[in-house]
Amino acid sequence: MIKGQSGKKRLSKPVINIAVWGIAIGVLIMLMAVSITTGYQKEIKRKLTGFSGEIQVSDDGIDASYESAPIPIDTAFIQKMRANPKIANFQYFANKAGIIKTQENMHGIILKGVDTTYDWKFFQEHLIEGRPIEFNDSSISKEALISEKIASILNLKIGDKFRVFFVIKRKYGQHETFMQKKYSFDVVGIYNTGLSEEFDKKFVFIDIQRIRKLNQWEDDEIGGYEIFTKNSAFEDFYNSITQQPYERYYNKESYIKSEYYQHLSFLDVKSLYSRYQQILNWLDYINMHIVTILVIILIVAIVNMSSALLILILERTNMIGILKSLGARNFSIRKIFVLQASFLIGKGIIIGNILALIISLLQNHYGFIRLDPDTYYIAELPINVNIFQWLGINLLTIVCCSFMLILPSFVITKISPIKAIRFD
Repeated sequence: MIKGQSGKKRLSKPVINIAVWGIAIGVLIMLMAVSITTGYQKEIKRKLTGFSGEIQVSDDGIDASYESAPIPIDTAFIQKMRANPKIANFQYFANKAGIIKTQENMHGIILKGVDTTYDWKFFQEHLIEGRPIEFNDSSISKEALISEKIASILNLKIGDKFRVFFVIKRKYGQHETFMQKKYSFDVVGIYNTGLSEEFDKKFVFIDIQRIRKLNQWEDDEIGGYEIFTKNSAFEDFYNSITQQPYERYYNKESYIKSEYYQHLSFLDVKSLYSRYQQILNWLDYINMHIVTILVIILIVAIVNMSSALLILILERTNMIGILKSLGARNFSIRKIFVLQASFLIGKGIIIGNILALIISLLQNHYGFIRLDPDTYYIAELPINVNIFQWLGINLLTIVCCSFMLILPSFVITKISPIKAIRFD
């Protein structure tokens, strides 16, 4: 029955092939939809984290003006970070807005000051040419790491110099005044993360000492901390660091003396999800579409398999009549056809899994499916092969399709043995 072979040509063989390949293609689509979605979400979150960490601790004003307010380095807090087994890395940063001006063009940017604590692993993966900036203990580095987007706008390349103009606020007694200042930097590296509008078009990396000098900060002042957690420790650590009520002190002398300083509760502690809520909400919204796809494909697979089972029953009506005349019960005969259909479902699932695995391995190795980075933030379609997700989809397909086969098998109970034996 499974092979669809008999003494004469039967319709069941092409029906079986159609049913098997229908299940295979359905499983392939479901596995690819889930793997592509989770891979895409994982890659975007990895890029967002690479730019500014999973948790950012800074003064309140940073998001409003892109200008970091100074906070003193807390030695006790740093020691706790280094001793915490949930922390993979933490680093210092400070932001300063400026305008790059060349002979042909000008462009507004955010200078991100970093030091030796900064982990360049993410940017080394996305370097187009050159290298990250290097630091010198005896002097302030003039090196800068720029994006390919900025290099294209301003026609810059490795080894070129560019000037950045700043507006500096100075206080003289009771009065405040604004003045213009400029510094020159050397391009030593060019990166491209694919996050063009959000990051690549804005950020230039320099020595944090330059920002300290511009803002007249002390040597122990920074703009904030960027914290990276290990594996799935993010939620636990974020809850622990924000468990006390926020008490913000905007006067530096006040909050240094405040008891809240030891707990960082005077600062703004933001997670990746609060800083980039719009992007991440958009990623989560994709999950709704995936659920819709899974439901539609499952319905198609169930209808496809039920139709095939009905055709198999119709074709084997004569055999069903003979079995009933020999004393076989309806339940036994129905079980034969349901088991046959379940076998076909399993065959289709195996084929679908093999095809999905081949496509996933080829894409992850060769990246033959390309995307527009300006639209999707990535150049190659990422596929995340998660064994538990795949097992879940396979189990869901088996359970749903096999359970729904019980309904069409009820047709067997309506078949009369006498009429069935004479059926041709």
